[in-house]
Amino acid sequence: MAKGPKFTEAECKAFAEAANPQQWVLTADSLHEQAVSLHRRRWEGGKLTRRSRNEPTVSWDNTNKATFLLCALALENAIKAFLVYEHPTWISDGYLHPEICSHKLVSLIELSSLIPYAKRDRAVLAAFEEGNESWMRYPCGRRANDVEPEKAMPEKLWTGYTRVMSGYGNKLMRLLGAGWVGPHGSGGGRWDMVGEWLGGGTPLPRGYQPPALGREPIDPMRWPPRR
Repeated sequence: MAKGPKFTEAECKAFAEAANPQQWVLTADSLHEQAVSLHRRRWEGGKLTRRSRNEPTVSWDNTNKATFLLCALALENAIKAFLVYEHPTWISDGYLHPEICSHKLVSLIELSSLIPYAKRDRAVLAAFEEGNESWMRYPCGRRANDVEPEKAMPEKLWTGYTRVMSGYGNKLMRLLGAGWVGPHGSGGGRWDMVGEWLGGGTPLPRGYQPPALGREPIDPMRWPPRR
């Protein structure tokens, strides 16, 4: 196997900063918010119904596929936030190590001891893993033997997804609040995460303003500050 390029220490540190756990959380949260927005709009647009003499009638709304994909990507990024937090060497030397490059959600959670309720939530992750590299992204698979029909999003699965993400959000807020040290001198600080993240946490109170740079963060539960 050909060896990859070697990077300078400065390049490795810059890469580790770009791949730190907080960056994975930011990406996961953005994808999650879009999934929630699409799910709220289901049935407001188009509806597709397949009728067959030999198979049950199935209906999809035109947000179904995109919602599935956004959920799968949000879960993957959140899981990788845990993995990078627990295994910082997996982003060392200027590249993502093989352990973190998989898209298999169930396999990924088995690499972390920090992910909450991993055993309980395997079925939810498996549902979003199926089709993640086929019908969620494309109209078909790569080969005739990996063609999978598009599945509809049952309310039970959506409830499971939001429960998983909320749990991930709460745990990641605690972990990042405690601090993280990465490879090549990256990290070394902590993140004050207020408001809602991945559906976890609590909404910011009306009128909340972030603290000025260089000042201690304001506890949103004590907003407005006492005079």
